[in-house]
Amino acid sequence: MKNLDDIVVIVQARLSSKRISNKMIRPFAETTLVDICLEKIKKSKVINLNNFYLSAYEEELKDIAVNHGINIWNRSAKSANSEGTPLTELFDWWGGFDSKKYAVIISACCPLLDIETI
Repeated sequence: MKNLDDIVVIVQARLSSKRISNKMIRPFAETTLVDICLEKIKKSKVINLNNFYLSAYEEELKDIAVNHGINIWNRSAKSANSEGTPLTELFDWWGGFDSKKYAVIISACCPLLDIETI
């Protein structure tokens, strides 16, 4: 069985989406996609919140993390504007958690994602 302290949980969010600009912070069901995701994860009985990070570049997203009491991984501008090639550019946090053996990446774009699924 995996030790939960060996797992870092990362939600990557950005405001530079090509299809829907600022979709992470646009009003959605009286909240935002980022808020929905962070609230769900905070309710988890499994995820160690000390090992939970919002990977963000823009100050608006970092402010949301602060309001939720969530750790912030300071994403680079290059990562926030990347379309995913190469993956090392997109996942600039990789290698930044040397003490962790596993990473769970959660997309805040999925408001129907259930914490039990995660």
